[in-house]
Amino acid sequence: MSRLPDPALLVGDTGLSSRSHLQRVLVAELARVGRLATPSPVRPRLAGGGPFEAALRRDGIEKGGAVIAEYKQASPSLGPFAAGTPLLAQLQAYREGGAAAFSILAEPFLFRGDANHIRLAAELDRPRLYKGFVIAEAQLAEAEACGAEAVLLIARVLKGHTAAFAEAARARGLEPLVELHDLTEVAFAQEAQARLVGINARDLSTFNLGVPTAEPLRRVFPEAVLIRESGLATPEDARTALRTGFDAVLIGEALMRSPDPKGFLERVFADLRQEAR
Repeated sequence: MSRLPDPALLVGDTGLSSRSHLQRVLVAELARVGRLATPSPVRPRLAGGGPFEAALRRDGIEKGGAVIAEYKQASPSLGPFAAGTPLLAQLQAYREGGAAAFSILAEPFLFRGDANHIRLAAELDRPRLYKGFVIAEAQLAEAEACGAEAVLLIARVLKGHTAAFAEAARARGLEPLVELHDLTEVAFAQEAQARLVGINARDLSTFNLGVPTAEPLRRVFPEAVLIRESGLATPEDARTALRTGFDAVLIGEALMRSPDPKGFLERVFADLRQEAR
């Protein structure tokens, strides 16, 4: 069906310690994908942008920046910090707070994700990102089947195969969001002709945080939607990232921990509107 690499070879070629958080997740996903079906694509092939990109661009114009609000119940470093948070109530708060799109975890073992959550989120009328650790066509098929508009592709994992996975995603009508962790991975996103480029502040091998900037990426991807991921603990953090050149931010843990996620998001946009005056 595609010329994607053997998932086992991908996982074995990361160069990561077997104890690293990322490698643990990949090993868990490797066991899972062998049990997933890989049906042929049903949707038309995606040419150009899609609804996920359009939503981010729209809010960038109308609000001064866009927020991708994430539903995440656990992580390898924190454990089940938000286990049991009601899915639809949380997503409704995100929508009312002004989120342009949702990111929903699909990895079930260390993040307590569930692809079915993406299907259930359809009633909230926001484009959805399949947030997983894609190493196989079967995960792209899962993302398509559950109705996701976009899918995360991690260049740190896929390396020189990133472009092939991006093409396989587009063949299923999915918008690829190519995630980078440093500028050494830029060529992978370029080859993939990425229209959505994320920079993750979190080193996925250690889960330590850094402070990425948009300017080097903007020089390389002048037309792409640039997304800052991870490490945004407050509305001010999100506003600062948008002010310094990112088009959108992805916020997960802070929103899941917040007693008022709607108010959190409203404060992000209130700050942006105030600055624009």
